[in-house]
Amino acid sequence: MRTLIVTALDRLADLLGRGEDWVLEKKHALYGLAVSRILVGIAALGVLLANFGHRHALWGGASEWVEPLRRDSSWGFLYWVFDGGPTRFTLTYLLLMAVAIAVIVGWRTRAAVAVLVIGLAALVERNGLVGDQGDNIARVGLLLMLFMDTSRHWSLDARRRSRVSDADPLWRRWWGGGSVLPEWLSTVLHNVALIALALQLFILYTASALFKMQGTYWQDGTAIYYPLALHEFGVFPWLNTLLTGNGLGVMIGTYVGVLVQLYFVIGLLHPVTRRIVLIGVVLLHGGIAVLMGLPWFSLSMLAFDAIFVSTATFMALDRWLKPRVTAGTAALRAKLPARVGGTKEDASAQVAE
Repeated sequence: MRTLIVTALDRLADLLGRGEDWVLEKKHALYGLAVSRILVGIAALGVLLANFGHRHALWGGASEWVEPLRRDSSWGFLYWVFDGGPTRFTLTYLLLMAVAIAVIVGWRTRAAVAVLVIGLAALVERNGLVGDQGDNIARVGLLLMLFMDTSRHWSLDARRRSRVSDADPLWRRWWGGGSVLPEWLSTVLHNVALIALALQLFILYTASALFKMQGTYWQDGTAIYYPLALHEFGVFPWLNTLLTGNGLGVMIGTYVGVLVQLYFVIGLLHPVTRRIVLIGVVLLHGGIAVLMGLPWFSLSMLAFDAIFVSTATFMALDRWLKPRVTAGTAALRAKLPARVGGTKEDASAQVAE
């Protein structure tokens, strides 16, 4: 018995030592976090664009109908951001859209993320009746992204960062997007925040599956029939009708949805099962986006699921995309006159014609 206890303690110490090395050694999931930044920015911009025409009724001056709920909200200290007349509200709304674009392209990323999370919270919480859980996961993820390096790849900040070095003065490194904190400290903050984000997703998926399993409709395999049968969710009514008319398909969809969420955490432990559960969550959220008309919720969830995709996969994608993007950009520039972005030779050829 003593030998078993000693062996178990040795293995636990070894595991903790590896965990310590994982946290301190280098920053992880840099490609995945770049994808998270892009997708969550697109989701935020999509919400703002999709509701632009109804912004005053949902959150602006015409939303006084929700004032009783607003008074009881714990987010009242942020309402001043969008207070004021219709013009000020619209200008602030447009500014928040510009900040979302800055997050997507990775321009002044950390500051843009900070403004975006405050702006989204201030806007969405003005009317809690029209929000969804995608707003919550986006808010949590953006808050944690403040402590992570999400602009190392596929960003304008990465281009600026290549022009500075550690020998430059502090102000120049800050302005150029370089490292300001000691490398060991920024690495620890990055990896700890990454672990916190992963745990948030683990809790979300597992709790969702456990709550579903308690419901009678999920147990008998008919749960997804009811939302798909509602015309409010019927973005493509003919497709919803096709699916709800197939009892076997409804049962499979119901059970697969629960199983993917329930075994998501366990599935990540092996490369083969990790691919299966990641494909499963893509199909799950893709189905929610198409069949229930909740694309921004689905995109917010998929944004942070990207941290579980291996770096090797993203590097292979980067190698495949880069020459094609470069060739496409060169072809576009060749068609433009010199004053817009083409070469002098292109402009001369156009004049000669």
